[in-house]
Amino acid sequence: MKSEPNGTILVVDDTPTNLEMLFDLLGNSGFRVLIAEDGESAIEKAHYAQPDLILLDVLMPGMDGFETCRRLKASQATMAIPIIFLTGLTDPVNKLQGFELGAVDFIAKPLHCEEVLARVKTHLRLQNLAQQLQTQIDQERLIGEIAQGIRRSLKLDEILQTTVDRVRQFLDSDRVVLFRFESDLRGKVVTESVDPKWNSLLSSSIYDPCFGKHYIEPFQRGETSAKSDVYQAGLTSCHVELLKQFQIRANLIVPISQNSHLWGLIIAHQCSAPRQWQPLETKLLQQLATQVGIAIQQSELYEQTQNELLDRKRAEQTIREQAALLNVASDAIYARDLSNRILFWNQAAEHLYEWPRSEVLGENATVLLCPTQPTEFSTAVKAVFDQGAWQGEMQKVTRSGKQIMVLSRLTLVRDDAGIPKSILTVDTDITEKKQLEAQFLRAQRLESIGTLASGIAHDLNNILTPILAASQLLPLKFPNADDRTHQLLKIVEANARRGADLVKQVLSFARGVDGRRTPVQVGHLLLEIEQIAKRTFPKSIVVQTNLSSFNLALVSADATQLHQVFMNLCVNARDAMPEGGTLALSANNVSIDEPYARMHLDAKQGDYVRITIADTGQGIPPEILDRIFDPFFTTKEVGKGTGLGLSTAIGIVKNHGGFIEVTSHIGQGTCFQVYLPATAGKVAPPIENLSLESGHGEWILVVDDETSIQEIAKASLEDQNYRVLTASDGFEAIALYAKHQQDITVIVMDLMMPAMDGLTAIRTLRKLNPHVKVIATSGLTVPNTLSDLASVGVHHFLPKPYTTHELLNELQTVLDK
Repeated sequence: MKSEPNGTILVVDDTPTNLEMLFDLLGNSGFRVLIAEDGESAIEKAHYAQPDLILLDVLMPGMDGFETCRRLKASQATMAIPIIFLTGLTDPVNKLQGFELGAVDFIAKPLHCEEVLARVKTHLRLQNLAQQLQTQIDQERLIGEIAQGIRRSLKLDEILQTTVDRVRQFLDSDRVVLFRFESDLRGKVVTESVDPKWNSLLSSSIYDPCFGKHYIEPFQRGETSAKSDVYQAGLTSCHVELLKQFQIRANLIVPISQNSHLWGLIIAHQCSAPRQWQPLETKLLQQLATQVGIAIQQSELYEQTQNELLDRKRAEQTIREQAALLNVASDAIYARDLSNRILFWNQAAEHLYEWPRSEVLGENATVLLCPTQPTEFSTAVKAVFDQGAWQGEMQKVTRSGKQIMVLSRLTLVRDDAGIPKSILTVDTDITEKKQLEAQFLRAQRLESIGTLASGIAHDLNNILTPILAASQLLPLKFPNADDRTHQLLKIVEANARRGADLVKQVLSFARGVDGRRTPVQVGHLLLEIEQIAKRTFPKSIVVQTNLSSFNLALVSADATQLHQVFMNLCVNARDAMPEGGTLALSANNVSIDEPYARMHLDAKQGDYVRITIADTGQGIPPEILDRIFDPFFTTKEVGKGTGLGLSTAIGIVKNHGGFIEVTSHIGQGTCFQVYLPATAGKVAPPIENLSLESGHGEWILVVDDETSIQEIAKASLEDQNYRVLTASDGFEAIALYAKHQQDITVIVMDLMMPAMDGLTAIRTLRKLNPHVKVIATSGLTVPNTLSDLASVGVHHFLPKPYTTHELLNELQTVLDK
């Protein structure tokens, strides 16, 4: 829309007097006048000035008026400008030619002022009317298209987006938005069409407390707002700042109502410059706001209709329609009526309880799922009626009779009138979770036992040390004792060693302490296992042993740990034969080739010793055969097994570079085969040299809080020509060393003592003599023991219980250095 009241006229004539006359006439009548003296300049000015009407002389030198008109009408930019020819020609043919070229009128020369002015005003009025008519046609077409789009589509977002896109194009504005109120002073831009040059406001949450309710109330009454320049509109400064933030220079705002409620606003923004909004533009937005309101109402009605339709369908067959949705749930979901008859049963319930839907519908839920605990079930149902819902753990039974633990959630379902009609149950299987909790508690108990065992091991080692040393010392002190006495001393020594090995085994299990590996003849271990089994297993179990004439390769292993593995497998075999049977122990050398190694993940090509432990017991079911080595997995009754035996066994075997194979048949028995890598040689481990090396009068300080260990160590060392001082704790040891520092050659220091422990005492002794020689001893070896000793300069450690031979050897090693 043009801002000039009368418009712009371009006068084209090669006669200066005509130009002067027309310039004065039109200028004095309120028109803006442009002049051109030839066709070329007329075309140029028409393109950049865009006049509302052109007065064009026909007869001009060069390019005449007809050619000039033809070129103006051929251009998209100037074709709509009305042209009136000025001519002295009266030939009708010339006039016909002019009208064909697009002229709207002819004014004959000589020109009469009143006629020229009347013709110009008439054609400008016609031009304005035509423009207004075309604008109205375009506006009505736009509104009709949007209304038709609303009738065709129920997609509200699509309708709103099309509306703002078309409105921005029609108004040629910089931005058009739909703003929805969330509260009186807050809202969000939900739809937008914006020129890429300007910032997008889409999804922007806007809060402007400056204008308050007095700003919104006119919109609630249906009033519009048109601001040609927001800086000149008398708005509050904070409101102007908000508009400035969004780059708004002029805006046209029309409210959108929905059921007499202010839903939001449709807003046109001009960002580049001020703009005088026209009444037709305001009317257009008002009509579109009405259509948008219809679209919103239609969408809400459609949504409401859809919801009502869905509610009716649910009311007609609630349970059956829920089935399709609930079948994908991982939890068992079922519904029962007030008579406890099952109405609905999803696929997860079929899987959990093993009952197909066809067999449970109409059946009594209590009889089917809780035959052993009907009272607990009835209590839960009563709570549902009292409180509307109940949740808790409950034991139920599957079709096969298997007892499972579920987390059960019961909800009372009511009809539209609020009357109870059924109970919906959601069951989550927590059987495995409860088992893991029990296993975790067992693991905690085992950890506590391990801590207790470590303390007990220390005391037991202190007890075994003098027994073991005395059993070796007595034969030397009484070489003429009878054979019976020597035999008894050997029994004492053997049992003391076995006790020490058992303590090591307990520590290995409780704390994961790795034992020392030596060449081991597994045949000897199996013979010991055989003797234990024959003495302790029921007489109904026959123990058979086949060791391939002892022609077995050696294995590098911790004998105590292997003893634990074999003993565990034999105990399991015993438990599998409650009515008796045969336990077969055997061992033989085998070579594993590359094809076999490829078929077994843990096997490697090479020589192995294969130990076979087989029973004729009940066998292991195929479905649990792959789980028997899992930690805490056990088929034994509660209190009769931890589920750690086989997992510990396979851990020990794998740690030795071996693997285990197992085969089992129900009712026929089970066979475990343990494969251990053979060492390169087949030389038996060296027998301990019982000859004891004598000293040369060196002074030895023995520090131990156990009097029996002091005495046996003193006796053993003095028998071998050493002189001995004894101390019961760190303080006494420091005092004796300070007094006899020049005489004492080596200190044998216990690490765990009251008052002052061994490490503290060693640090103090190092201050007295940085070169003092110390042998540390302890009945409890923890993982950081050796590193702690190294930090105080001690590199000799003798674990308890130790033999006289081990003490003397360690002492000789220190003296030799």
